[in-house]
Amino acid sequence: MSNFGILMLIFGICLLLVGLYMNGGHALGIMTNRPAFKNLDEDGWKNVGKWTIISSIFIFIISFIAFVFKL
Repeated sequence: MSNFGILMLIFGICLLLVGLYMNGGHALGIMTNRPAFKNLDEDGWKNVGKWTIISSIFIFIISFIAFVFKL
């Protein structure tokens, strides 16, 4: 097993969990002070969560490639 693949898998799981939390309509406290996220309602947080989940899928693909090619 490659160390890079393990780290990417852990990062992908963390990103997926954050995406699921935001997809539930919850505001993420660390992001609410940024200008782009100040006035988001529940639907806005669901949209951000959806795209966070989609980006975590790409991290899982990178992790799978690292496991296959032993990077």
